[in-house]
Amino acid sequence: MSLLLAVTLAAAMQPTCSWDRPGQNPYTGSTAAAIDRYTDIPAAVRGTLKRRIEERQPDDNVNITRDSIGGRSQYNPAIRDMHFGAASVCGAVTRTKWADTRSEPAAVYCVGEHCILVPKICGNVSRISRLAPAVAQKPATSITSAAAPPPQFADVSLVDPDLRDDVPTLLDNFDPEGKPARQHLSSVEGAPGGVQQFALEEELDLDALGYRPPPFGPGFGGDDGIHTAVPEADTWAMLLGGLGLVGWMSRRRAKAAARK
Repeated sequence: MSLLLAVTLAAAMQPTCSWDRPGQNPYTGSTAAAIDRYTDIPAAVRGTLKRRIEERQPDDNVNITRDSIGGRSQYNPAIRDMHFGAASVCGAVTRTKWADTRSEPAAVYCVGEHCILVPKICGNVSRISRLAPAVAQKPATSITSAAAPPPQFADVSLVDPDLRDDVPTLLDNFDPEGKPARQHLSSVEGAPGGVQQFALEEELDLDALGYRPPPFGPGFGGDDGIHTAVPEADTWAMLLGGLGLVGWMSRRRAKAAARK
Protein backbone atom coordinates (compact mmCIF):
# COMPACT_ATOMS: atom_id res chain seq x y z
CA MET A 1 0.00 0.00 0.00
CA SER A 2 2.79 2.40 0.90
CA LEU A 3 4.62 1.50 -2.28
CA LEU A 4 1.52 2.26 -4.34
CA LEU A 5 1.16 5.64 -2.61
CA ALA A 6 4.81 6.50 -3.30
CA VAL A 7 4.40 5.58 -6.97
CA THR A 8 1.24 7.65 -7.19
CA LEU A 9 2.93 10.67 -5.61
CA ALA A 10 5.95 10.30 -7.88
CA ALA A 11 3.67 10.27 -10.90
CA ALA A 12 1.76 13.31 -9.61
CA MET A 13 4.97 15.28 -8.96
CA GLN A 14 6.05 17.37 -11.92
CA PRO A 15 9.48 19.02 -11.90
CA THR A 16 8.51 22.29 -13.63
CA CYS A 17 5.17 23.91 -14.43
CA SER A 18 4.13 27.13 -16.13
CA TRP A 19 1.70 29.27 -14.20
CA ASP A 20 0.66 31.32 -17.20
CA ARG A 21 -3.11 31.31 -16.66
CA PRO A 22 -3.99 31.76 -12.95
CA GLY A 23 -7.36 30.24 -12.03
CA GLN A 24 -7.50 27.69 -14.90
CA ASN A 25 -6.44 24.66 -12.81
CA PRO A 26 -7.18 25.41 -9.12
CA TYR A 27 -6.22 23.14 -6.27
CA THR A 28 -9.18 20.95 -5.27
CA GLY A 29 -7.60 18.98 -2.42
CA SER A 30 -7.57 19.81 1.28
CA THR A 31 -5.13 22.24 2.83
CA ALA A 32 -4.07 19.68 5.44
CA ALA A 33 -3.16 17.14 2.75
CA ALA A 34 -1.10 19.74 0.87
CA ILE A 35 0.83 20.73 4.01
CA ASP A 36 1.50 17.07 4.93
CA ARG A 37 3.18 16.54 1.56
CA TYR A 38 5.99 18.84 2.70
CA THR A 39 7.73 16.10 4.65
CA ASP A 40 10.91 18.16 5.26
CA ILE A 41 8.90 20.47 7.56
CA PRO A 42 8.74 19.18 11.18
CA ALA A 43 5.39 17.71 12.20
CA ALA A 44 4.83 20.30 14.94
CA VAL A 45 5.43 23.14 12.49
CA ARG A 46 3.10 21.55 9.95
CA GLY A 47 0.38 21.32 12.60
CA THR A 48 0.77 25.04 13.43
CA LEU A 49 0.63 26.02 9.77
CA LYS A 50 -2.52 23.96 9.14
CA ARG A 51 -4.28 25.46 12.14
CA ARG A 52 -3.43 29.03 11.18
CA ILE A 53 -4.52 28.50 7.56
CA GLU A 54 -7.85 27.07 8.71
CA GLU A 55 -8.32 30.05 11.08
CA ARG A 56 -7.21 32.51 8.36
CA GLN A 57 -4.46 34.13 10.44
CA PRO A 58 -1.81 35.09 7.84
CA ASP A 59 1.46 36.80 8.71
CA ASP A 60 1.38 38.91 5.57
CA ASN A 61 -0.83 39.82 2.62
CA VAL A 62 1.21 40.08 -0.58
CA ASN A 63 0.85 40.81 -4.29
CA ILE A 64 2.36 38.34 -6.76
CA THR A 65 3.74 39.88 -9.95
CA ARG A 66 5.80 38.48 -12.77
CA ASP A 67 9.13 39.22 -11.12
CA SER A 68 8.45 39.71 -7.41
CA ILE A 69 6.34 38.97 -4.34
CA GLY A 70 5.69 42.20 -2.46
CA GLY A 71 4.44 42.62 1.11
CA ARG A 72 5.54 43.92 4.50
CA SER A 73 8.48 41.49 4.39
CA GLN A 74 10.84 40.71 1.55
CA TYR A 75 10.48 37.37 -0.24
CA ASN A 76 12.34 35.41 -2.85
CA PRO A 77 10.27 35.71 -6.07
CA ALA A 78 10.59 31.97 -6.76
CA ILE A 79 7.49 29.83 -6.08
CA ARG A 80 7.98 26.09 -5.55
CA ASP A 81 5.99 22.96 -4.69
CA MET A 82 2.68 24.41 -5.95
CA HIS A 83 -0.46 22.20 -5.83
CA PHE A 84 -2.78 21.84 -8.88
CA GLY A 85 -5.92 19.82 -9.38
CA ALA A 86 -6.62 17.13 -6.81
CA ALA A 87 -3.07 16.06 -5.93
CA SER A 88 -0.68 17.36 -8.58
CA VAL A 89 2.44 19.16 -7.37
CA CYS A 90 4.93 21.17 -9.42
CA GLY A 91 8.46 21.41 -8.04
CA ALA A 92 9.15 24.77 -9.74
CA VAL A 93 6.67 27.25 -11.14
CA THR A 94 7.37 29.88 -13.79
CA ARG A 95 5.27 32.92 -14.65
CA THR A 96 7.38 34.45 -17.38
CA LYS A 97 4.38 34.99 -19.66
CA TRP A 98 2.63 37.29 -17.24
CA ALA A 99 2.20 40.91 -18.26
CA ASP A 100 4.33 43.29 -16.21
CA THR A 101 1.13 44.90 -14.93
CA ARG A 102 -0.49 41.67 -13.70
CA SER A 103 -0.83 41.24 -9.93
CA GLU A 104 -2.41 38.42 -7.93
CA PRO A 105 -3.21 38.78 -4.19
CA ALA A 106 -2.17 36.02 -1.80
CA ALA A 107 -1.78 35.23 1.90
CA VAL A 108 1.52 34.16 3.51
CA TYR A 109 1.75 31.96 6.63
CA CYS A 110 5.19 31.60 8.25
CA VAL A 111 6.51 29.60 11.19
CA GLY A 112 10.21 30.21 11.54
CA GLU A 113 11.88 29.73 8.16
CA HIS A 114 8.96 27.83 6.65
CA CYS A 115 6.48 29.99 4.68
CA ILE A 116 3.31 28.84 2.84
CA LEU A 117 1.82 30.89 -0.02
CA VAL A 118 -1.92 30.60 -0.76
CA PRO A 119 -3.09 32.69 -3.78
CA LYS A 120 -6.63 34.02 -3.50
CA ILE A 121 -7.71 33.29 -7.07
CA CYS A 122 -7.26 29.50 -7.05
CA GLY A 123 -5.95 28.43 -3.63
CA ASN A 124 -2.79 26.78 -4.99
CA VAL A 125 -0.89 25.91 -1.79
CA SER A 126 2.82 26.47 -2.44
CA ARG A 127 6.05 27.44 -0.69
CA ILE A 128 8.21 30.55 -0.78
CA SER A 129 11.24 31.82 1.16
CA ARG A 130 11.26 34.92 3.32
CA LEU A 131 14.45 36.93 3.09
CA ALA A 132 16.24 38.20 6.18
CA PRO A 133 15.84 41.97 6.66
CA ALA A 134 18.88 43.97 5.64
CA VAL A 135 20.92 45.26 8.53
CA ALA A 136 21.31 49.02 8.34
CA GLN A 137 24.94 50.01 8.40
CA LYS A 138 26.07 52.85 10.60
CA PRO A 139 27.57 55.78 8.69
CA ALA A 140 31.31 55.97 8.95
CA THR A 141 32.45 58.63 11.35
CA SER A 142 35.02 60.99 9.94
CA ILE A 143 38.18 61.39 11.95
CA THR A 144 38.06 65.15 11.53
CA SER A 145 34.42 65.39 12.65
CA ALA A 146 34.81 63.16 15.68
CA ALA A 147 34.78 65.11 18.90
CA ALA A 148 38.05 65.16 20.80
CA PRO A 149 37.94 63.16 24.04
CA PRO A 150 37.73 65.22 27.22
CA PRO A 151 41.02 65.68 29.06
CA GLN A 152 41.67 63.29 31.90
CA PHE A 153 42.72 64.41 35.35
CA ALA A 154 46.04 62.66 34.87
CA ASP A 155 46.77 64.99 31.95
CA VAL A 156 46.26 68.17 33.99
CA SER A 157 49.48 69.36 35.58
CA LEU A 158 49.52 71.68 38.57
CA VAL A 159 53.19 72.58 38.04
CA ASP A 160 54.24 75.49 35.88
CA PRO A 161 56.02 73.95 32.85
CA ASP A 162 58.30 77.02 32.62
CA LEU A 163 59.51 76.59 36.20
CA ARG A 164 62.96 75.01 36.30
CA ASP A 165 64.16 72.78 39.06
CA ASP A 166 67.20 74.96 39.69
CA VAL A 167 65.13 78.10 40.45
CA PRO A 168 64.28 78.43 44.19
CA THR A 169 60.66 78.79 45.14
CA LEU A 170 58.90 80.14 48.22
CA LEU A 171 58.92 76.69 49.73
CA ASP A 172 62.71 76.59 49.46
CA ASN A 173 62.97 79.63 51.78
CA PHE A 174 60.49 78.33 54.32
CA ASP A 175 61.84 78.21 57.86
CA PRO A 176 60.36 75.26 59.80
CA GLU A 177 61.04 77.01 63.14
CA GLY A 178 58.42 79.60 62.39
CA LYS A 179 60.56 82.63 61.38
CA PRO A 180 59.48 83.73 57.90
CA ALA A 181 62.25 84.56 55.46
CA ARG A 182 62.09 87.94 53.82
CA GLN A 183 64.02 89.03 50.75
CA HIS A 184 64.20 92.42 49.08
CA LEU A 185 64.74 93.45 45.49
CA SER A 186 67.60 95.50 44.11
CA SER A 187 67.89 96.91 40.60
CA VAL A 188 70.29 95.46 38.07
CA GLU A 189 71.92 97.88 35.68
CA GLY A 190 72.53 97.19 32.03
CA ALA A 191 69.38 95.11 31.41
CA PRO A 192 68.71 94.31 27.75
CA GLY A 193 66.24 96.56 25.94
CA GLY A 194 66.60 99.36 28.49
CA VAL A 195 64.23 97.61 30.90
CA GLN A 196 65.30 97.77 34.48
CA GLN A 197 65.31 94.38 36.17
CA PHE A 198 65.39 93.41 39.81
CA ALA A 199 67.24 90.65 41.59
CA LEU A 200 66.77 89.12 45.03
CA GLU A 201 69.44 90.15 47.50
CA GLU A 202 70.33 88.71 50.89
CA GLU A 203 67.67 88.18 53.52
CA LEU A 204 66.64 91.08 55.71
CA ASP A 205 67.00 90.69 59.43
CA LEU A 206 63.52 91.47 60.68
CA ASP A 207 64.61 91.25 64.30
CA ALA A 208 67.03 94.16 63.71
CA LEU A 209 64.14 96.26 62.38
CA GLY A 210 62.09 95.71 65.52
CA TYR A 211 59.46 93.57 63.81
CA ARG A 212 57.51 91.35 66.15
CA PRO A 213 54.72 89.30 64.57
CA PRO A 214 51.45 89.15 66.55
CA PRO A 215 51.09 85.96 68.61
CA PHE A 216 47.89 84.88 66.86
CA GLY A 217 48.20 86.65 63.52
CA PRO A 218 46.83 90.05 62.43
CA GLY A 219 43.56 91.09 64.05
CA PHE A 220 43.88 88.95 67.21
CA GLY A 221 44.46 90.30 70.70
CA GLY A 222 44.18 93.93 69.57
CA ASP A 223 47.46 93.68 67.67
CA ASP A 224 47.10 94.02 63.91
CA GLY A 225 50.84 93.83 63.24
CA ILE A 226 51.23 97.64 62.65
CA HIS A 227 53.49 99.29 65.28
CA THR A 228 53.84 103.08 66.00
CA ALA A 229 56.94 104.74 67.48
CA VAL A 230 56.96 105.26 71.30
CA PRO A 231 58.60 108.58 72.47
CA GLU A 232 61.81 108.18 74.50
CA ALA A 233 62.75 110.22 77.69
CA ASP A 234 64.91 112.77 75.87
CA THR A 235 62.09 113.43 73.49
CA TRP A 236 59.79 114.34 76.42
CA ALA A 237 62.43 116.75 77.80
CA MET A 238 62.76 118.56 74.50
CA LEU A 239 58.99 118.81 74.20
CA LEU A 240 58.62 120.32 77.68
CA GLY A 241 61.51 122.76 77.06
CA GLY A 242 59.90 123.95 73.86
CA LEU A 243 56.57 124.52 75.56
CA GLY A 244 58.32 126.52 78.35
CA LEU A 245 60.15 128.68 75.79
CA VAL A 246 56.92 129.43 73.99
CA GLY A 247 55.28 130.44 77.29
CA TRP A 248 58.18 132.72 78.27
CA MET A 249 58.09 134.51 74.90
CA SER A 250 54.36 135.08 75.22
CA ARG A 251 54.72 136.53 78.72
CA ARG A 252 57.53 138.90 77.63
CA ARG A 253 55.45 140.25 74.77
CA ALA A 254 52.57 140.87 77.13
CA LYS A 255 54.73 142.96 79.52
CA ALA A 256 56.17 145.03 76.65
CA ALA A 257 52.70 145.82 75.46
CA ALA A 258 51.65 146.95 78.97
CA ARG A 259 54.51 149.48 79.24
CA LYS A 260 53.43 151.30 76.13
